[in-house]
Amino acid sequence: MSSVEERKENNLKVDFIIDHAAGCNKDAIEYLTLLAQAVRIIDDVYDEVETVTQDELLTVIEVLFIRIPSNKFYREHQDLLFSQHVSMWNAWEISNVLYSGDDLDKIYAHVLRDYVNEILPVVALITQGHAKMKEINSLIRPLFKKELEK
Repeated sequence: MSSVEERKENNLKVDFIIDHAAGCNKDAIEYLTLLAQAVRIIDDVYDEVETVTQDELLTVIEVLFIRIPSNKFYREHQDLLFSQHVSMWNAWEISNVLYSGDDLDKIYAHVLRDYVNEILPVVALITQGHAKMKEINSLIRPLFKKELEK
């Protein structure tokens, strides 16, 4: 679980990379922002953060059931983006299981928990082409890199 300062720093990183990955596509920015918001709240629920409110839980429901499915960018690229959603969820779920394993499992968990970031190069490819996808792919590695937990 991250501290308040770590969360503020992470939010700045997320905003920065969303803007770069989506370019000038306002619908793509909205899609990525909604996805980031939902992922943060879901992770807080999993981590049993005591400050998660009923409003935040209702926000996740609204984002996942209404706002993302009605987002123009998502609708236009749903086949590709939905497959990424399935992969993100699957990787995040198994990362939580692996954290209670041996040291090697913990390394895999450490990497898999951030699979959600893999949507960023995909969005960059759709909005700005192959070169931008490669640039975003290179940017997200150091931007979200963390020390292994002890």
